[in-house]
Amino acid sequence: MTDVVVCHADDHLLVVDKPAGVLTVPAPGRTGATVIDLLGRQLGRRVQAVHRLDEQTTGALVVALDDQAREGLEQLFRIHAVERDYLALTSSAPSPAAGRIESNLAEGAGGMVQVVARGGQRAVTHYETLARRGRCTLLRCRLETGRRNQIRVHLAALGCPLAGDRKYGYRQRNDERFPRVMLHSWRLRFVHPILGVPVAVELAPREPELQPPQTQ
Repeated sequence: MTDVVVCHADDHLLVVDKPAGVLTVPAPGRTGATVIDLLGRQLGRRVQAVHRLDEQTTGALVVALDDQAREGLEQLFRIHAVERDYLALTSSAPSPAAGRIESNLAEGAGGMVQVVARGGQRAVTHYETLARRGRCTLLRCRLETGRRNQIRVHLAALGCPLAGDRKYGYRQRNDERFPRVMLHSWRLRFVHPILGVPVAVELAPREPELQPPQTQ
């Protein structure tokens, strides 16, 4: 595999462009190098995970280079002080076209995350429609919380699963071919926990179907 692209770097942290098909951190029963492994080898130093992107999700991922940065970033995520925008291609148009989804999520059998009436963890996703893409729809999703598979579960519950996401309800139509779950971490903004300066990264997706309109 080629090197992981680094989009922002300082003495304490990095923002990288996570490729598809690579886990962020190790998972039970899985083998193969993770993003953290690849960066450690590439940089010749210890790299620490702060948040996660799903295996098939691409785009902006922040990692820490020291314990102080890790603790500071974890606190920013904990208090929802990191602005995270995703581009999501859904298999149908949501109704309404923009809104806020709030529910409790819990992991069920086989690692499936699902909406539950009681217990679980509170999850909030804000979304808006950006464009139609054939029979699919391009959305911008902003995470207020960051639960595992949150966007995927919320959009499936709304009746418009992500294109390519068979785990959460996508059904392929004859002429559709999606190489992966069509979700991309687009924009990441936060105040540096040590330096106190703004950090803002925007990463264009590789797939044309995920490209946002120019006015966004």
